[in-house]
Amino acid sequence: MAVKWWSWSVPSRGVGIVWIKSVHLTSFRNYREAEVSLDPGVNLFLGRNAQGKTNLLEAMYVASAGRSYRAARDAELVRWGDTCFRVACSVQRKPASVTLEVAYSLAGQKLVRLNASERIRAADLSSYLNVVMFTPDDLALVKGSPADRRRFLDLEISQVSPNYRHWLASYSKALLQRNALLKRATSSTRTADVLDPWDEQLVEFGSKIAARRAAVLDTLGVLGRITHRRITGTQETLSIRYSPSVPLTEGSKAEQIAQAFREKLEKLRRAELIRGMTLAGPHRDDVSFEIDGVDAAAYGSQGQQRSIVLSLKLAEVEFIKSQMGEHPVLLLDDVLSELDESRRGHLLSEVVGRYQALVTSSEPESVRAMPPDSRRFNIASGSVTEVAS
Repeated sequence: MAVKWWSWSVPSRGVGIVWIKSVHLTSFRNYREAEVSLDPGVNLFLGRNAQGKTNLLEAMYVASAGRSYRAARDAELVRWGDTCFRVACSVQRKPASVTLEVAYSLAGQKLVRLNASERIRAADLSSYLNVVMFTPDDLALVKGSPADRRRFLDLEISQVSPNYRHWLASYSKALLQRNALLKRATSSTRTADVLDPWDEQLVEFGSKIAARRAAVLDTLGVLGRITHRRITGTQETLSIRYSPSVPLTEGSKAEQIAQAFREKLEKLRRAELIRGMTLAGPHRDDVSFEIDGVDAAAYGSQGQQRSIVLSLKLAEVEFIKSQMGEHPVLLLDDVLSELDESRRGHLLSEVVGRYQALVTSSEPESVRAMPPDSRRFNIASGSVTEVAS
C-alpha cells in the first residue's frame, strides 16, 4: 500500500537550505558523460538494479568528502576502459553558489578544486557541502560489527571536524607502526625502548578521539531519543551508549582519558607482546543501542532495529546542521522499499521542506510516495532522463 502524501503537512519547500543545483559526471563508474539539474526539494531516480542509481549518489558523496563511502581506492571509480574520472557539483549556498570538483587519473594524480580555479584539500569540501548517506546496509547497523559502527561515527564526525580527521589519520599511522613492532618483538627491554614513543602517540591522539566520540554520542543520544519517539509514535526510550575499551567516567576530559589509556597500555603490555597486537584504544571501541534499557541488538525486533537506525540517521542530519549552521543534503539509496509504510512515511515527512533529498528506487510505485512537486528521473545504463510530472 502506497504512502498517502496528504497524510502529513508539507512545510515550505527548500527554505534556507544548501542544495546541489546540478552534477556533471565524466567517466565515473558506469557514466561516460552525464549532467543532471536538480530540484531543491525531493528528487526521485527510478531504474532497475545495476543501472547507475547508486553511482550517481556516490558521486555527490565524493563531491562532499573527496572520496567514496564504499570504494577502497579512487581507481575503482574510473569507468572501465578510461583513465580518469571527474565529478563537478554546482552547490547553491549563501551568499553565492560554488562549484566543487574532484578529479582523479589512474596515473595517481588527484585534483580537488573550488570554482574551477582554486585548488583545495579534499578535507575542505565539507566546508561547502555536507551530505548524509542512507543505504540498505545501514539498516543492519544495530546488529552489524563494531567496525561498522565505528566507521559510521568516524565518517559523521569527520564531516564537521578537520581536527578529528587529523587525529584519526595520526592515530592510524601510530597504530600500524606499533602493531608491526609488537609482531617483531623479541626482547622486553628493547621492546620498551621502541614501543614507548608509539604509546605516547596513541595516547595523545586516541584520548582526543575518545573524548570527541563521547561528546558527539551524547548529542546524538538526545537527538535520537526525540526523533525515535516522533517516528514511532510511542513513549519508548532510545539510548545510544559509547562503549570504549578504555573506561571513561561521565564528563571525562581528554587529559583524564589519556592517563587512563596510558595505564591500560602498561597493564596490557605482556598480553600484547604475546598476541602481537594493540588491545586497547579507539580502534576497539563500540556503540550500543537500548530500548527502555534493553539491548536492541540482542532483543530488539527487526522493526525496532530499523526504527533505531532511522532515528540515528535523522539525528545525524540535525547534528550536522547544529555544527555547520547549514542543512546537509540527504542521499537515500533504495531504502524506501526496505521500510514499512509507516516508517517510510515518517522518513519522508521529516525530510520534505527541510532538506534536499535525492532518492533512488527500483520500484515504479514509489512515485506515489513522493510529494507532487518532486522532480523525477529514469536511469538506464548510465543515462539519466528527466520524466515530466
